Amino acid sequence: MDPAALRTAVNQLSDDFAWLEDHVRSRANHELQLGALRLAAAVVRNVLGPALEKQPALPLHVAVVGGAGAGKSTVSNMLMGSMLAESNPQAGFTRHPIAYLKGNAEFSLPTTLGFLGPLRRLDQSESARLDQDVWQVRRVSVDPDQLSLLDKFVVWDCPDMTTWAATGYVPRLLEVCGLADVIIYVASDERYNDEVPTQYLRLLLEAGKTVVVMLMKMRATDVPAFLAHFEKEVVSKLPGGPVAIMATPQLTFEQLSDPIRKAMDYRVPLLNQVLVLGTPADAARKRTLTSGLRFLTEGQAKLLSVARADLEAMDSWRSAVQLGQTEFENRYRREYLTSEQFRRFDEALVRLLDLLELPGVGRFFSTAVNVITLPITWAKNWFVKAISAVKTPAMPERPVLEAGLAAWSDGLRREGAAKAQTHPLWKHINDGFRQGLDRELKQRFEASVNGFQASLHQEVDRCARAIYEDLHTNPVALNTLRGAKFALQVAAIITPVITLGIGNVLNFVLVPLAAAVAGQLVELLGHKYVDFRREETRSRQQAMMSAQVSSPLGQWLLQWPTTGGSIYEKLQHVLRRIPENLNAVKNVLK
Repeated sequence: MDPAALRTAVNQLSDDFAWLEDHVRSRANHELQLGALRLAAAVVRNVLGPALEKQPALPLHVAVVGGAGAGKSTVSNMLMGSMLAESNPQAGFTRHPIAYLKGNAEFSLPTTLGFLGPLRRLDQSESARLDQDVWQVRRVSVDPDQLSLLDKFVVWDCPDMTTWAATGYVPRLLEVCGLADVIIYVASDERYNDEVPTQYLRLLLEAGKTVVVMLMKMRATDVPAFLAHFEKEVVSKLPGGPVAIMATPQLTFEQLSDPIRKAMDYRVPLLNQVLVLGTPADAARKRTLTSGLRFLTEGQAKLLSVARADLEAMDSWRSAVQLGQTEFENRYRREYLTSEQFRRFDEALVRLLDLLELPGVGRFFSTAVNVITLPITWAKNWFVKAISAVKTPAMPERPVLEAGLAAWSDGLRREGAAKAQTHPLWKHINDGFRQGLDRELKQRFEASVNGFQASLHQEVDRCARAIYEDLHTNPVALNTLRGAKFALQVAAIITPVITLGIGNVLNFVLVPLAAAVAGQLVELLGHKYVDFRREETRSRQQAMMSAQVSSPLGQWLLQWPTTGGSIYEKLQHVLRRIPENLNAVKNVLK
């Protein structure tokens, strides 16, 4: 795939994840799945995109995250070595991400299109409380004599993990989490097991992020017990686990104001842990890319499961349409085809029997046989007519089709009305019927039936004519059948004469009777052949009706909810494109 196509695939992939998130945002109990989709889009934009553009490994990114009042700003300041991050116990104080870079850093932030998605970079420093889709950069002076993380890393101070409902700053938080090579998850002793931050931690671990847990604010004497308790109550219930769990007890203001000198015992182990995870930088970035691809590919089914309700509704609609189509076809066969006699085939039978008569002088023999068997033939016809039930004429084809369509359409209308409150798709269908979906269906039906009946007349006529025309064009077969019929009639006539003798008076009864039986046998075989061809035509007509009427109507109905610019059309495209684009990007990056 050429570079332009790859860029398109990445942009489309992130856009599709974002669209899917927006699509299900209004539904209850989807917060965790929405977060996963947002994180997936962020990984595509901020990890896969730069990797495809061959961006350098440096800088690496460390994101400091956690619940309100957990101590995130304290940890950020420990990483940087001074009080730079704004600290406030108020929930939601930090509303947008802030990146801290070394003042004279030799590296720059990624420049790929779509970096940090919808977030706009601020041109000047603003308060962390600014509640907009923005991010800002703050430059940090670094003491060259002190251990520094900023030679390799950008430190990101992020909004709180206190709720899933903050539709403003939660996406900003997850955007940076998608970018991060290392995440420091901060929890305090009071709120170390809060449900929502723990849910975020689970999501980050499921995404394969490299997570270091930093527990804060307990008494120094409680550190061992607190570490053990956190392992048991939180970490043991999570998929995988963090690469390290560290603890920093409650620090004094003096320690907070000068972490390099006053909090060295806690700062240095934290820095060393992060630096180890970032060494070498190429391996750290490769780990981020690999885990991101694994999260997107192996977790694809889970990510797309937010559309499960939509897919189930679409499957339910498909079942309703197919059930109606089956009943439409069965009704056509039951009410029309089963009793349709195809009178052209009766005419074809007459032509076939006439064709089997001997030509030329042989006609005199056939006429003579017909004369001597005439009384018996009359008697047989009278008897058959007397005992035969009166046949009910078949219903005309068009009314049967129209009644079947009405039942099909009415059934779908009722289904739409009954399920309109269960899912937006069914409401969309119900609204469609209110706005004339059934009229459009009838118009398509009329066009289909007109074409079907025109081609059907030609097909029935062709099949009927083939009964005798095939023989007429095959002299060998025709003459063979004529000879067989002649031989049968002759044998029927002479057998009684030879058996009883020429002068026996019974020959006047048995000879006509035997000749009549021979003729009836030939006629019966002709009937069987024509009936066989009649059934073939009946089956062919059923197949033609299905191919030209019911199947096109059924296919149109199946696709109707996903056409016309509806959200379900978009959903169908998104669910198809995500696996395709993800596979294309994976094949290049693996």
